[in-house]
Amino acid sequence: MNKYNDNMARFDTVDQAAHPDFFTRFLDKSLSLRDIGIYKQMMIDLLAIKEGAALLDVGCGTGQDALSLAELVGPGGRVVGIDASETMIQEARTRAAEAHLPVEYLSGNAYQLPFAEKTFDGCQSARVFEHLSEPGRALAEMIRVARPGARIVVADADLDLLMVDIPDRTLARKLIHLVCDNVRQGWMGRQLPRLFREAGLRNIVIIGSVLPSDFAFFKMIFDGILQHSLAAGAISAEELARFWSYLEEAEREQRFFGGVGGFIVSGQKP
Repeated sequence: MNKYNDNMARFDTVDQAAHPDFFTRFLDKSLSLRDIGIYKQMMIDLLAIKEGAALLDVGCGTGQDALSLAELVGPGGRVVGIDASETMIQEARTRAAEAHLPVEYLSGNAYQLPFAEKTFDGCQSARVFEHLSEPGRALAEMIRVARPGARIVVADADLDLLMVDIPDRTLARKLIHLVCDNVRQGWMGRQLPRLFREAGLRNIVIIGSVLPSDFAFFKMIFDGILQHSLAAGAISAEELARFWSYLEEAEREQRFFGGVGGFIVSGQKP
């Protein structure tokens, strides 16, 4: 298997990857970022969670968000995490084994959720829609399984809002566009408000967010994608080497800055 398949853009094929553990390490690293808790709390606030609620986390990954939700709903509540990757589900179950919280993890398809209509008091999905071929269909499924009045909350990056501080703006813009175009739904963040309106959700709230990254995570996110662009002839070896040279120098001098913009969107089922 091509080694460049194991990168952030391939979360739709985790179980087929040469090194599936890359994706669990990626998620763990993202959760360690200093500012990650800010946007996680925004999502929680928008869900308006009540004790005893039933909640769904679509694309739950290693299950950390679902565990956080389970702490909030209390013993009378229920949280279900669903993910298309069996690798992720098994990892989530392992991590939750000693938590003794009302949470369960299921393998499943975002386009065909294995639940009856009007099952959940709230549904969320974070950094998942950018990897889906039909995000509108996934949103429709979340709405279907939500009860009337339930909040639907989706957060995703907008990869044309990638930020990096290097002296060569032309090179930075070229690589930012390459990264965006190599992710299935690179503009997902800016498209979420339209999807929510088209789906008939009410009381829509849109919050812009920026997630700063340290150098190690920035390279973990983008190195594989840019190596793929190099192999495809979209950038030259000189351009790629120069890009990383700028960033490595900034890291050595403790002035590195990079980050990704995105949006958190909430709507209410009529």
